[in-house]
Amino acid sequence: MRSVWTWACVCALSVLTACGDDEKPADDPNTAQGDKCEAGQEVCEVTQNITSGTTWTKDHTYVLKANVFVKDATLKIEAGTVIKGNYNTSLAITSSAKIDAQGTAAAPIVFTSVIDPGSRQAGNWGGLVLLGKAPINVQGGVDNIEGYPESVDTQYGGEDASHNCGTLKYTRIEFAGFRLGGNNELNGLTLGGCGSATVIDYVQVHRGLDDGVEMFGGTANLKHIVITLPDDDGLDWDQGWTGKAQFVVVQQNRLVGNHGIEADNSASSPNALPRSNPTLWNVTLVGSDLPKGNAAQTQGGAILRVGTAGSINNAIITYFNDFAFDVAGPESIAQANAGTLSVKNASFWSSKVAYDSSTFFVKSSSDGSDFSEWTKFGTEAEASNRVEDPKLTKALYKANTAPNFKPDAALVGGAPPADGFFDASATFRGAVGDVNWLDGWTAFPES
Repeated sequence: MRSVWTWACVCALSVLTACGDDEKPADDPNTAQGDKCEAGQEVCEVTQNITSGTTWTKDHTYVLKANVFVKDATLKIEAGTVIKGNYNTSLAITSSAKIDAQGTAAAPIVFTSVIDPGSRQAGNWGGLVLLGKAPINVQGGVDNIEGYPESVDTQYGGEDASHNCGTLKYTRIEFAGFRLGGNNELNGLTLGGCGSATVIDYVQVHRGLDDGVEMFGGTANLKHIVITLPDDDGLDWDQGWTGKAQFVVVQQNRLVGNHGIEADNSASSPNALPRSNPTLWNVTLVGSDLPKGNAAQTQGGAILRVGTAGSINNAIITYFNDFAFDVAGPESIAQANAGTLSVKNASFWSSKVAYDSSTFFVKSSSDGSDFSEWTKFGTEAEASNRVEDPKLTKALYKANTAPNFKPDAALVGGAPPADGFFDASATFRGAVGDVNWLDGWTAFPES
């Protein structure tokens, strides 16, 4: 593909029009190597990669017509802008580029399907990918992100722990994700090797074909994350993610949803370094509380496996069909026994599964004879984990058009660290306290 950026600008009647002068400044709004969408034109088709500073404005709708890679440039997206994806299209911010997408509660940025409302479904388009230069634990320190054929544009990883992939605020990503093959998928939002200077705050991923948010290593932090009705897992991490997350909601898809959280270190090398070791506070994981659409699909709250460490605090894990919490595999069991994998101030509940001393957590075949999740996390007094009803029925899938993730029960947890990232006042269990931070900018369309 040529390095020159071209745009096709289409007016509201879908009549192709000229895009303007050939020579415009690289940082001119809507400009991509000289082509420009004129004022009053409703739709801009994005057909090629972006290699110079470009701004997408709310007075246009941007339609992805290819897998678009932003390279050596910053893509700025104004509050209130709508971006629509066609089948097998996506937007990827390469490790030489940044995204600056800052919506507001009143005017969120929306990535969605080009299909008309009422006919949209998971997998209508590819999703949003951010790639950076922060450490990952694969051999050689650099990998190619899944979901694309391998190329220099798909590489991520490095030695810059503070690398900045950009900013996403008040952004919705809907009906995204596609599969090239087995275990080779794009998610709603994929972060590969993004560093701690990256800002991901107030982001919803709704009805994605694969995972809601997947973290491939790096040190990026997440805050105010809403993942609703993914076809696979909600929050997924591997390859040595060591960031932080606070205020995370996952609502499971009854038909094909898998885990609220699926956590790995490295499937090929479970003790690879840096080890996945994120710190999470104020998490709500909500199962469907309905019969599974696929009897073979395991539906669990959180599974932590193949060497991951981590800390989950002030959590509600409720209404899952199969299990609440599982530490799987000898390497992650070793982390739990060493205290580097912990769960504290968590509340567990199910209306169908008897979460008691025998079935409160799943007993995996990989656990061996000397490890019990119940013994480790269910009976330690200092952990303050309890079986208790959070009264979250308004958060269930069957109420998906207007779910409410604030529990009716008053569940007191611990105090998050006052480290500049965590909100230390959030001493409640779950992601939502007295202030419903989802109001105004989230949406829950069936199709």
